[in-house]
Amino acid sequence: MPSIIVSSLSDSRGKSAFAAAVISRLRTDGVEVQAAVDTGALFAEDVGVQQVDANDVDVSASSISIIEGSSGDSQADVELAEKLDASIVLIAGLDEDVAGVADQYGNRLAGVVLNKVPRYRDVHADQKMASLEADGIRALGWVPEDRRLSANTVDSLIEHLDGELAFAVNTTDELVDNVLIGGLVLDWGPFYFRSQENTCVVVRSGRPDVQISALQSETTKAMVLTGGEKPIDYVFYEARTKRIPLIIVDGDTDATLESLDAIASPVFSHPEKLSRMRQLVVEREIIDPILDLVAQPPTR
Repeated sequence: MPSIIVSSLSDSRGKSAFAAAVISRLRTDGVEVQAAVDTGALFAEDVGVQQVDANDVDVSASSISIIEGSSGDSQADVELAEKLDASIVLIAGLDEDVAGVADQYGNRLAGVVLNKVPRYRDVHADQKMASLEADGIRALGWVPEDRRLSANTVDSLIEHLDGELAFAVNTTDELVDNVLIGGLVLDWGPFYFRSQENTCVVVRSGRPDVQISALQSETTKAMVLTGGEKPIDYVFYEARTKRIPLIIVDGDTDATLESLDAIASPVFSHPEKLSRMRQLVVEREIIDPILDLVAQPPTR
C-alpha cells in the first residue's frame, strides 16, 4: 500500500504535528496505518495504528504508511522513498528556499506545505504558494502559526521551574498558551487577565489582591507564586475550589519569567494539539490533497 514521508528543510517545522493530523484523518475514515512518527502516546490505544520504525515499514501490508522524514537530509528521504515507493510532502517555513532544493527530491516530491506562517504574513504566504506553482512545484497550502500547538502543559512548567504544588490537583495536564505577569495592572484586574486565553499567571506570593483577580477570570489555567511563600488561606481555598494549580517557586518574578522564556519546545503528544492541528489543515483545505496521495503511489 502507499506510503507518505513527511519531511522538512530544518528542525521544528511541525513534521510530527502534520503527520499526526493525517493519521488521525485516516483513522476516522477507517484506514489502518503503519506510523513511523514521534507522536508520544497519541495513538497508543488505537489498534488500527501500528507504531513501527521507518526501516521496518512493511510495504506489502494492507495499511497506509505515514513516516516522519528527516530535517534537511534530502538524500536520506529520497533513498527511503525509493525503497518504499513513497511520496514526500515537504514542510517548510515561509522564508525557506524551497525552490532551491526541490530538484533534490525529484519526482518523489508530491507537494509543499508552509507551516507556522506568522500573523499578518498571509499575503506573503499566498505569494510564496503562487511562486512555487510557477516554478513547477505543487503548493499544497499553508498553515498559520498557532499558540495552542506550541503550548506546554502545567506539568511541564512545574518540572521546568522545579516548582511545588500548593495542593494536589488533577488539572496539571492542561495546556498553557500564554504567560501573564501579575504586577502593576492599570486596568481592572479580571479584564486584564481575560485578555489572553489559557494563561499561566506569574505573580509575587505577597500579592493576594492580584492573585484573587487572576483566579476570578475564566482564562487562568495555572498560577506561579514567586518568592517561595505559601498563599494565604483565601487564595488557597479559591484556587482549590476552581482546581487551578498554584505552583510555588523560590526565585523572584523576573528570574521565573526568564526561565520560562528558555523552556524547551514541547513534544507533539497532546490530544488537544492533535485536535487543533487537524482543524487547521481541514480549514486550510490541505488534508484532502494529501489523502489523494494514498490513492496512487508516484510510480504506479
